Amino acid sequence: MERIAAGDAGALGEIYDAYGRIVFAIVYRMLASPEAAEEVAQDVFHAVWRRAGAYRRERGAVRTWLLAIARNAAIDWRRTRGKRVEREVELDAATAMRADSSVVDSVLLSLRAERVRDAVRTLPPEQRDVLALAFWGGLTQAEIALRTATPLGTVKSRVRLGMEKLRLHLAEES
Repeated sequence: MERIAAGDAGALGEIYDAYGRIVFAIVYRMLASPEAAEEVAQDVFHAVWRRAGAYRRERGAVRTWLLAIARNAAIDWRRTRGKRVEREVELDAATAMRADSSVVDSVLLSLRAERVRDAVRTLPPEQRDVLALAFWGGLTQAEIALRTATPLGTVKSRVRLGMEKLRLHLAEES
């Protein structure tokens, strides 16, 4: 690990040769997709390269440290996978929509977006903040609760109330 921390790529190759299969196997067991497992395993060894200086022999074996990185990387990948797919689909849909839309459609979309922005501005800050984290930040309600140190039930109530106020505000304008 000292050699990797010093920038010795050969040492990283030795670690990969020794632990590459076990890292892949563990990640594959957690993700059940060979493509995802390959991607995450590559990320794991990239993290080892970047964080080799953080390894402390007295805290455990290299294998234990490496497998903890692999486990955490697989969990992170599972958590963000759905969001990544949604963003890719949204981007594809937005590109197709833009290509097919006329000037009138673009103006209507812009006006609708402005109406939504105006409606969001009318919300109390605590509702506006949780909606921003949920819809524009891509966080789950549980993640919002953790990030803001707010009880989960309070976050759920704020999201529900904020959405209801937006619905009513936008319905009145229509």
